[in-house]
Amino acid sequence: MENFIFIANDISQHIVRYGANIRPPIQPKQEREKLQDYCNWLIERFPKVFETLLSGPDKTTVQKTFFTSSNKRVELPTFAMTRRGPLYTFPVRLLIENIEDFDIPERSKIFGSAIEKFKETFASKIVRVAVVHEMIFDCGNINPVQVIAGAISKEVWKEGIRSIRIHLENPGNGCNVSIDLAPAYTQQVVRSAAGAKRKSIGFGISVRLEICNEKVTDDLDRDSVAAIVAFAEDYVPGKLASFLNNERS
Repeated sequence: MENFIFIANDISQHIVRYGANIRPPIQPKQEREKLQDYCNWLIERFPKVFETLLSGPDKTTVQKTFFTSSNKRVELPTFAMTRRGPLYTFPVRLLIENIEDFDIPERSKIFGSAIEKFKETFASKIVRVAVVHEMIFDCGNINPVQVIAGAISKEVWKEGIRSIRIHLENPGNGCNVSIDLAPAYTQQVVRSAAGAKRKSIGFGISVRLEICNEKVTDDLDRDSVAAIVAFAEDYVPGKLASFLNNERS
């Protein structure tokens, strides 16, 4: 893409999600007690990621309070029971007042243990596993629309473009790799030397990468789940950056 290079250090926001589609689907009202027991197991087993159970008639989530370098509290949902299945969320980097990095080691192992316990608790079959990376690459004063439009070879298409989204799918090694690119506009609170606050608006490129099994199966075993996760770990950041920068990895 013209006049812009995707570099890992330019990522201002990065969240990783692990999700699973299960069969048969779970009815929260009917499985409420089991769901609460499972969430309590997550909290006890992995307290650095899962902290507070929030349970309602149709909704079960676990959230975690993270602290920034300035001791500001950031509350994020790290587990949610969706209609499709369990969803686990891990913040890597967030833009709050400043860029904040969150050190959660071995998140893939946490997911591996959590999904095995889920299958054991609910006797569920895992038909699909997806690893999703949601990132925003800062591009300074460069117009993100023009950066993304730079991937289009037809000049007439580029003229007058005000908004653009690109969706790509690239299957391989038994996994489907899909990438969505869109303009992003970041907002940061900046403090002056006198302590006054002002909002700083920046340009960025939103990149959503999803890696999942290419074919839906009757039930993914532990090794199959581990292979998908390992493929995703190997893809980010190196292969993703090479792809976005039109380089052969």
